[in-house]
Parts: sequence; structure tokens; C-alpha cells
Amino acid sequence: MKESYRSKKLYRVEMFAVLLVLWSLASSVAATTPLPPHATLEFRARVVANPSTPVGYVKMDLPQEAFAHLKSDLSDLRVSADGGLMVPYVVAIEREASAFVSVPARMTNLSSQNGEMTSFILDMGRSGLLHNRITIETSSENFRRKVIIDGSDDQMSWRTLNPAGQIFDYTVRDIKPVSVEDMNVSYPDATFRYLRVTISDAGESPLKVIGARVARMAVSGAREVSYSPLISTRQDTETKSTVVVLDLGAEGIPHRRGQVRIDGNNFHRSVAIYDSDAPGDDASWRLLSNAYVFSIDTPKFSGSNTEFSYPESNKRYLKLVISNGDDAPVSVNAATLYGVVRSIIFLYDPSKEYMLYLGDPAAIRPQYDLSEILQYVESSDLDRVQLAALENNPYFVAPKIPKPPITERSPYALPVVLGLVVAVLAFLLFRVVGHAASLPPVNQS
Repeated sequence: MKESYRSKKLYRVEMFAVLLVLWSLASSVAATTPLPPHATLEFRARVVANPSTPVGYVKMDLPQEAFAHLKSDLSDLRVSADGGLMVPYVVAIEREASAFVSVPARMTNLSSQNGEMTSFILDMGRSGLLHNRITIETSSENFRRKVIIDGSDDQMSWRTLNPAGQIFDYTVRDIKPVSVEDMNVSYPDATFRYLRVTISDAGESPLKVIGARVARMAVSGAREVSYSPLISTRQDTETKSTVVVLDLGAEGIPHRRGQVRIDGNNFHRSVAIYDSDAPGDDASWRLLSNAYVFSIDTPKFSGSNTEFSYPESNKRYLKLVISNGDDAPVSVNAATLYGVVRSIIFLYDPSKEYMLYLGDPAAIRPQYDLSEILQYVESSDLDRVQLAALENNPYFVAPKIPKPPITERSPYALPVVLGLVVAVLAFLLFRVVGHAASLPPVNQS
């Protein structure tokens, strides 16, 4: 009987040991099993190419909806081929490319006529020099003027290059100074030796012209995408301003300039431009730039400017504070914002299927040799591919949120444990004291 009992007991111990080993092995395998491809990226989109697209580098524009799920620096983008292979890529920002060539010119015959106009001649020294822009230098402030540009090779026969140019300056010298100006007048490429510049003063004081510069500007404009934000408007009677908040609908969308449509004519207002991701928090609004909008239609001057620009932002909200002073508030009924297109360049093989993955706040930008190689590739000539609609990544595994300490999950846990410890210690101390009291007195002899 005793031997049988011992055998059963030993069998149970052995079975327990076997189960413990199996559980340990299973836990180890589970812990070391790799995650599915791109499991940390929450969204994906299929790359769609023309069937005739050959092997080679391709360019793919990022759609507006992607920016709502991307980090601001786009470091969580990943391109994969055939479900798992990581494909090197480069993010391309197609900004303006410009070449500025100054053309030496001497200004002569600066004069004004009865407050009607100010004019001068610019002499390039010889014909044949290509130019298409002048910049007028003046010490005058707060003005708007029409400008006519004519060209000639002999100062006898003049040809009009730009009949409706305009220049302006808006300056406020206050606690918060503002200065916005545009003193450039462009015209079609010309090779005339002489330019005649006529500034319409229309009864106002002549501008204090102190110089002018001639140049050749060759500009390759950036590829831009336009956005139509939601508009909310309120009148701030305390600051005498119209506050316009533009909502792009998602964070992360890059934008850098805009245009508003304002009802009516004959107004000129300064504009402060702010951005934020938390419009309800007044402290979150960051000043980006100041601008100046106007629309004037009078016999003396007719012109308008309702565009504004600012350093590129990827905040969801843009706020325009239009100062009205004591004039009637303006009414803004439409707005358009513009941003530079972001593209991805990668090596494409039509025999493979490509996916774009994105959406990991903890991702780190990958480092590829491709960024150096593409310096020797003409990106404007690349074939283009597109993205299908974004969808949830079926392999996405949400990161485990570490549980907070039990003292944070249950604020009463620590006091209860301390109370129990104190009670146990008190009980033990009481037992010791009681035991000591029951001992016979020690014989002193």
C-alpha cells in the first residue's frame, strides 16, 4: 500500500514537471514568434500602376487623407513588395526652383507731373539682355499705385510690356509693428535696352523713388494642391476685428498660403495669421505672419489683393484676425488654402505588388542609400503611380498599454496593505508581551 501510494505520488510529480516544461516552451515560442509584416502600422493602401509602367523609379503623390494618419515628419511611411519585403523610398517635396540674374541698369529722368504720375527711364546699356522684372525702391509708406512698363531700343518707339502692374506698401509703426509690401512688377521676357516706368499718383503725393533694379527671373513653380476648409466667422467688438477660423478637417496637412473672398469693394485691412491644433485653447494659437488685403475700385486706383502667405504649417486650424478699426466689419464668405505636393519615389517592378503602410506614432524614419542615389536621377521625368483608398491594415497589432502600478489602479490598496501589516505587527507584539508576562520571575540569588 505504501509503495503504491509513493508510486502515484511520484507519477503526479513527474506529470506536473512535464506540464510545467511544456507550458514554458509554449510561452517561449509565443514570446519569440515574429509579428506579421508591418504589424505596428495601422493603415495601408495598394499602389496602382499603369500596366505599361516599366521597371524603374516611379513617383507617387500622397493623398490628403493620408496626412490625417501620418506623423508630421512623415517618418512612419513604409513601402512593401509582395506582402513583406521592405522597399527603400524617398519623400520628395516639389518646391519652387528659381534662378535670379541681376541686370545692370542706370536710372535716369526721374520726374513727376502735377501729382498725376511719377516716371523714370532704366537703361541696360545695350539691347539683347534678357529681363522680365523690375523692383522699385522707395522710402514712402502706406500707398497703392498702378504701374505701366514700356520698352524701347531707341526711346522713340515704345511698346507696352505691362499696362496694369501694381505696387503697394502697408506699414504700421506701433507696439506691434506690421510691414507688408510688394514692389515687384513683372512683364514678359524682353530684350529692350530701355524701360520706361510710369507710376500713377492719381492726385496723391508722388512716391519718393530712390532706385530701381532690373532682373531676369526664371521660376519653376512648385506643384501645389488646393484645399477648401470649413469657415467659421465672428466679430470681436473688443478688438474691432473679424476673426475667421479655417478648419482643414484633419491634422498633418501641409499648407503655406491662402486666398479669401471678401464681399464688397473699397477696403484695405491688415491680417494676422495664426495656426493651432486646439482652437479652444487661446494660448495654443501661434502667430505665423502678417498680411495685407485690399480691394479698391475708384477713378484714381483700381486693384485688389486678397492672397496671403506664411511659413509652411501642418496644423489643422488657421486663424485670420482682420483688423477693421472703426470701419464696418468685412464679410469673408470663402477661402482656399494651398500646400506643396508630397511625393514618394521608389524602385518599381511590375512583377510585384506594392503596398504603402502608415500610422505608427512610435516609428523612426528609415535610412536608405536611395536618398543619395536620387541626386543623379531627374525626378521630373519619372513615371507616376497612384494610391488606392486607405484601408485598415488587417495585420495591425495594437501596442499593449502597460498597466499602471496597483497603487494607481486602486488608490486604497496601499492603505489597506499597510493597515494589515500594522495589525499583524500589533498582534505579534501583543503575543510577545503576553508570553513575557507569563514567564516566572528570574531568581536573583
